[in-house]
Amino acid sequence: MSIPSITPETPYVDISLSRVDKEQQSNLNIFFGKGRENKSTGKVIPRDWYEVELIVDTKTISDPIYPKGDFIAHTDDGLTFDCQTQGANYKNFRSKNDLKILGRWIKGKLEQSGALKQFEPVTSETLQKYGRDYIRLYKLSDYDYYLEFDVSMQHKMLKELHIKWVGSAPQFDVEFGERINLFTGDNGLGKTFLLDVAWWVLTGNWSEHPAFPQQVEGETPEIISLLSNQKDSEEYRSLFSYSDQKWLNLRRSPSLKSLIIYIRVDGFSVFDSTRQPSSSYHFTSDSLWNGLRVGDKVLCNGLIHDWVNWQRQPDRSQFELLSHVIQQLAPHADEWMEPGEPMRVSVEDVRNIPTLNLPYGNVPVIYASAGIKRILGLAYLLVWAWSEHTLASKLRQQEPVDQMILLMDEVEAHLHPQWQRSILPAILEVAINIKKKIKIQVIATTHSPLVLASIEPQFDEEQDKLFLFELQGKDVTLNQVPWTKHGDAVGWLTSDIFGLKQARSREAEIAIDAAYTFMRGESIDAFPEYLRTKEQIHQELLRVLPEHDRFWPRWIVSTEVE
Repeated sequence: MSIPSITPETPYVDISLSRVDKEQQSNLNIFFGKGRENKSTGKVIPRDWYEVELIVDTKTISDPIYPKGDFIAHTDDGLTFDCQTQGANYKNFRSKNDLKILGRWIKGKLEQSGALKQFEPVTSETLQKYGRDYIRLYKLSDYDYYLEFDVSMQHKMLKELHIKWVGSAPQFDVEFGERINLFTGDNGLGKTFLLDVAWWVLTGNWSEHPAFPQQVEGETPEIISLLSNQKDSEEYRSLFSYSDQKWLNLRRSPSLKSLIIYIRVDGFSVFDSTRQPSSSYHFTSDSLWNGLRVGDKVLCNGLIHDWVNWQRQPDRSQFELLSHVIQQLAPHADEWMEPGEPMRVSVEDVRNIPTLNLPYGNVPVIYASAGIKRILGLAYLLVWAWSEHTLASKLRQQEPVDQMILLMDEVEAHLHPQWQRSILPAILEVAINIKKKIKIQVIATTHSPLVLASIEPQFDEEQDKLFLFELQGKDVTLNQVPWTKHGDAVGWLTSDIFGLKQARSREAEIAIDAAYTFMRGESIDAFPEYLRTKEQIHQELLRVLPEHDRFWPRWIVSTEVE
């Protein structure tokens, strides 16, 4: 039988398996308990290794999604069998008539992964090695449930993206690297659009407006994505319905376990599969700083409130993490940043405002520059998202995720060159320091040669990739570019990535081009009238070039101009 269709809106409840250490002869370990006694002979028959009967906790039983009585179970690997809950308050979760059916499904997965060997007890270490300590039950109907216990469906990165009849070209095809993916190219060719689509296929939500398809008769706009890990990969696709004027989510992963952060130029978005699996948190600059609310619900207190609260709590672990992240994101040692003491800044605002200690003094964060505010917002968002995720994982009795996907538009936005040179390596370091051994995938766009130069020491061609959007005639193309070190910003500016002939003013580039043409003895009729003779070219070079420019020796030696 085919696996039932699950969407992010399908209701579910989780059955925790984390109590195995306390229940060494029940639940998953019935084999080690007392056998069945034959009343007529008195002989005790040992339990079968695969017998399993889960004892479910009271909180889970009280969830309205939890099944009561008989139902049909459909599993994540295509099995279908009868199940039931029975006993006091339906706490006993089992396969009907034969306890070995559910047991073979659960223990079989543990054995196949190498986390469990036959006739060994299932422990918390077993589940940790497997990568999951709960079974998720999706309610399909009053009598049908979908059981998910497959770790291969969870920890996946974005491997491929295929976009047809959407955006600036008939088709874009991208095969992502496992770690760093950098996209560059001229304005308006599709870099932000690509990030928006990546966010959509990963979360099922658009950050702002849905991608608008091209109006091509006879063609169906389509978005296909491939999510993969070391074990397997799976394809998901969405089609655009012109009649409904929306994207149809025909198939996408309902169980992607990840923390996904989208740093937009004008805001931030967060998707946390543990905290809110069917929707995302979208922040404007104002809501990030002052709090995000939906009706009566407070989804985020905001940077100003949380910063001061974390700073004054007896447990200062969150504040210390925030301080460490801020210090790491500073451009360099001479321009350090560290949190100062909160203070009142207005008689009309009763809040205490966080402050920042800088080399030149103490500044309330609301009066910081646009660049510093962007960095503080990023630092806070990373700490807030991870802190809330770990808290939600604890409440759900789950392990925090071990991967993060970071989408970042215009890495260099609002940043001085000193910061452009340090920001991307710093973000990678921050993400790794938030949780050791976390796997991170970065998909970022940039126009900055300094950003590309800054990543040269970290770039690994086996797991990192560089892509270029280009306008060739009337056609927009997107291609992976072979990685080459260009050394400095000038090298990158004059590379094929940015395509400048000279890393100078436009006037200087034209004058030097005319000078080279003259030195080669070629016709200079194509140049402006003020660049037709040796003297004219020389006067223009005097106007546009500084005295120490490295082009002067070549020109003077070649033309013998004094």
